[in-house]
Amino acid sequence: MRSARLPRVTLAEQVRDFLVLEIAQGRIPPGTPLRELEIAEQLGTSQTPVREAFRALAALGLLESRIHVGTRVREVAEQDLVDAVPVRSALEGVAGRLAAPRMKGEGQELRAAFDAMLHVAASGDRLAYADASTQFHRSIVQAARNESLLRAWNALGIEVMTIMTMASTDVPLEVAAESHREVLEALESGDPEQAEQLLAHHVAEYLPGRLQVERHADDGRTEPATA
Repeated sequence: MRSARLPRVTLAEQVRDFLVLEIAQGRIPPGTPLRELEIAEQLGTSQTPVREAFRALAALGLLESRIHVGTRVREVAEQDLVDAVPVRSALEGVAGRLAAPRMKGEGQELRAAFDAMLHVAASGDRLAYADASTQFHRSIVQAARNESLLRAWNALGIEVMTIMTMASTDVPLEVAAESHREVLEALESGDPEQAEQLLAHHVAEYLPGRLQVERHADDGRTEPATA
């Protein structure tokens, strides 16, 4: 493993994102045992945020803890991400349809989230971009004003999905950020049908880089995921 910049808000989130990136890029292979003290010393923090990060990643299915064995990187990951894509696509499509009428002429928060995504993309920081992209999508789901929808969306672990995707594809961040523009414009226009269609399609393209290329190879395309 290597040291890394930790740009998020809480220490637990910082540790979580560091571990996700290490796992996604293969520096911590499946089955690797993880020890709180070792990671805490590596990142210069106490064991408490590391413990919280372990719990969060276990809840999302990336880590598993067993008595007398400890915490290890789970073997799964890729298929879990693939399985979550159609669920997220459906949820965000509904969110777009519900949010669009409310955003017509009042989408300043979403526009600000989009601008922040463009700014971060220019820096080349994939962790920061993953966070900015997540905030853009969360703004849409929150604008739908449907608590059941928001709970279901949060349960998918969107932050981890985004980090895993951006860590496993070499698509330029500027391209990834620009792929959100037509979604933004549809929402700002207040068109619920177009917003639903564009969001559902955008999220359906959301696969880890290698799996995205494999899928497009079946229909003659090679675009990577854009998150």
